[in-house]
Amino acid sequence: MVTKVGKTAFAIGTMTQVVLPNTIKELGDYCFYSCDQLTSVNLPEGITSIGHDAFHGTFNLHSVTLPSTLKTAGEWTFRDSGIEYIYNLENTQLTELPVQFAGMNVGLKEVKLPQTLRKIGAYSLMQSRYTEITIPAGVEQIDAYALMQVFTLKKVVMERATPPLGCGEIDGAPDLKIYVPIDATQPYEAASQWSNYPGKYYEQVPVGPSGYTSYYLENENFKVPAGCTAYIITGITPSGSIMTPDQAQVKAFGAGKIIPKQTGFILQGAANSTVVYQANVTGTEESVTGNLLIGTATEQEFNAAGYKYYIFSNNGDEGLGFYKQGTRNGASIKLAAHRAGLRLAEAIAPAKGFTIDFDAARKEAETTGIRDVRPTVQSRENVIYDLQGRRVMNPGRGIYIVNGKKVVRE
Repeated sequence: MVTKVGKTAFAIGTMTQVVLPNTIKELGDYCFYSCDQLTSVNLPEGITSIGHDAFHGTFNLHSVTLPSTLKTAGEWTFRDSGIEYIYNLENTQLTELPVQFAGMNVGLKEVKLPQTLRKIGAYSLMQSRYTEITIPAGVEQIDAYALMQVFTLKKVVMERATPPLGCGEIDGAPDLKIYVPIDATQPYEAASQWSNYPGKYYEQVPVGPSGYTSYYLENENFKVPAGCTAYIITGITPSGSIMTPDQAQVKAFGAGKIIPKQTGFILQGAANSTVVYQANVTGTEESVTGNLLIGTATEQEFNAAGYKYYIFSNNGDEGLGFYKQGTRNGASIKLAAHRAGLRLAEAIAPAKGFTIDFDAARKEAETTGIRDVRPTVQSRENVIYDLQGRRVMNPGRGIYIVNGKKVVRE
């Protein structure tokens, strides 16, 4: 039974295709070196090791399919081979991309790395044409020039919150963006080599079907991106009517405004989208004095005496709004990492609920620059309608039209 293709076994050969038996476990050094008529290779499952220079110089090798059983590869494995696609690389068990693993393949169009990876060797993915790459969270080291001269590279996704040792000298396209985890821009911009890419770092947050989410950054400020608005809540204004709920005082911040770190806020973006933003930016930060929203960088429970607590949710009885969480009855809330909730002193926490008019705050910010919406008590009774246009005398929780504006009553 054949289990290994020996060293230089087919080197400088003229074969156009290779079919290996599934008994093969190892490919030796230089085994297909300079076989320049090979156009594609499908390596069978069971192979665990590929020797150095195994496919070096196979100039017409457009694609290779790797087995999921692959654990190690030698230096210069696919260097200068003309390869365009390395299929199934992401499902291998490789822990290291060796030196010049697939370097100087100017036609290489796609790279998907395995989650098992711990190290990316020098020159391993240099001088290629791929446009994006995701570096798995387990990668601790990226050696010199690993990503050099990939001038088509527009998107690098770093899954690791702490910067790896070295950055591989990313060249990239002029509009290169480096995506890092939430609250990770600051450590990347401060790290050796990674500090060479100021203004290139971006973070992301998903926004659900409501178009709103609560948010919080512990170590970085937040620049409101185009198409988005951020809100804080600074107080509750009594309605003056037993029939009408009190109203929250909402302060809005439009695109380009900078929210200070350690600020809980509500972010509005396109429904069912991923909002891309920049953090840890320079510039004048907005005042958030009096903000009643609290947040946390890690999952945390808040339960101080003398307060009522509410979570921001679209899963309550009446849709989007602030709700008492579960059976806690407002005595506490448990927030997920990088989420915000509302904390009200019991003295101002309304018994009958309150409305939140995000639309009014946003329009004020857009049209007049006045961002703090503080509704006054009206002498007349507000006229309330449901979304079907029916007048409501005793509104419960839900979304209503009050004096021509859509509001949320809690």
